[in-house]
Amino acid sequence: MANSARGKVGRYLAGALLCVVSLVACEPSEDRPAAGSTPQPSATTKDSLVVGLVGSLSGPTSWRGEDAFEGAVMSVGVLNRNREESAPTLELVTLDDEGDPDRAVELIEQLAESPRTVGIVYAGPPEALPMAESALAAAGIPALLCYGDLYGARKLSAHVFQVSPSYLWESRTLARYLSRDRGYETIGLVAEDSPDGLGATDSLRREADRAGLRLKRVVRYQPGASSFSDAIAVLREAQVEALVVHGNPNEAADFLGALRSKFVRYTGTDDARIDSAPRKQRRNRKASNYWRPQILGFDLTISNVTDQSVPVGMVASDTYARGAHYLPVPSFVKFTDAFEAWWDESPTGWELRAFDATQMIGWAQARSADGEDLAKVLERMQGERFGGLPVTLGPDDHTSVEQSTGGLWTLPPVSPEFPDPNSFNWVPLARGFSIDGKRTSVLPPDWRYLFNNPPPRAAPAPRFSKMRYGVVSGAGDPIR
Repeated sequence: MANSARGKVGRYLAGALLCVVSLVACEPSEDRPAAGSTPQPSATTKDSLVVGLVGSLSGPTSWRGEDAFEGAVMSVGVLNRNREESAPTLELVTLDDEGDPDRAVELIEQLAESPRTVGIVYAGPPEALPMAESALAAAGIPALLCYGDLYGARKLSAHVFQVSPSYLWESRTLARYLSRDRGYETIGLVAEDSPDGLGATDSLRREADRAGLRLKRVVRYQPGASSFSDAIAVLREAQVEALVVHGNPNEAADFLGALRSKFVRYTGTDDARIDSAPRKQRRNRKASNYWRPQILGFDLTISNVTDQSVPVGMVASDTYARGAHYLPVPSFVKFTDAFEAWWDESPTGWELRAFDATQMIGWAQARSADGEDLAKVLERMQGERFGGLPVTLGPDDHTSVEQSTGGLWTLPPVSPEFPDPNSFNWVPLARGFSIDGKRTSVLPPDWRYLFNNPPPRAAPAPRFSKMRYGVVSGAGDPIR
């Protein structure tokens, strides 16, 4: 997230968050300014409907709430601008959970007590959200998770939805790449010691087994850790050929920086091989301190916070909507244009997730009858497209991300196309968006915007080698 936006949130937090917030006990002031580009802890008018945002706006995970706020507040503005004249105005009420799951539950319950609340965008500790199900059910409103995975942990509930990709699907993409594309045999994982980290671990272990890989070593670290020397020593001893990183952008950047300081260098697939190396080479490398693993990551490692620490050849998983800031898909362009008009800068974080979550709440509210459970209305969504990819939900499907839209991202070398190493330069690894290693898994409506000479929608998908964006190379690429 850009520094100018962080400043907006920081100035607000220095004062407004010192207040005790209560939507039930505190009536809004008539002369209070309307919500704009700074978080508001309570509604500013008496007749508006409230979209709640509960997220971490302070502390080491403040990136989470800040990105969500930027996407959500702009989304509310778009909803209000496009509403029918007789429709009620929506307001975003933003509450800081400070990264504390118990506080997050209390804030969700507080929002749910107000009859004006129509839904909650959630950008706090994922493990808190299932504990708020009873309050959400009593109010008949949905809460939408922006970061983390409850689907893979089987903890989504009747009123809890998810707009982030599942670790299960990300792990499947990573494991398929490591096994089929790179031909490794052993992998390691460094993961946050939290419910979210445990979910990522379970998903990767399951998918590694499916792909014929051995998850040789798992190292857990405490949330907020900045020292990883011991973890690196354990992983070095295990001599894993590839290493997957789970954690938030700050943790990932610190870990990647620690690898660099320990002179852990990936120089190519053949140099990373140990268990999968030819017999003599395998024996020699196992008998030494040799270790040059390829590094991979889950979605939260794709960040401008990590850019300067990313080693050569690193890849990470997310949907192709992660490139909304530069891929010319019409829904992405529309979102980015609106974001730039609002914030005077481009989106480079996960603002799109909160934008879409807010749009989904607005969609359900606009189609609901008085007293109707808005979560049930949301389950009727079929193929709606807001700023990202099409969203289809149902009684047994509370995730907005389709498995097939996930793929791999990487950082290209500095080139005329990406000349600034200080900008957000993550790009698609084209063959990472291919299930069979030949044809793309990008959705048919978007072929025409991302591929050269795309076929008709009803035809077989184009080969990934025809993608016009990112790194387009085959499995013979020694680095990626």
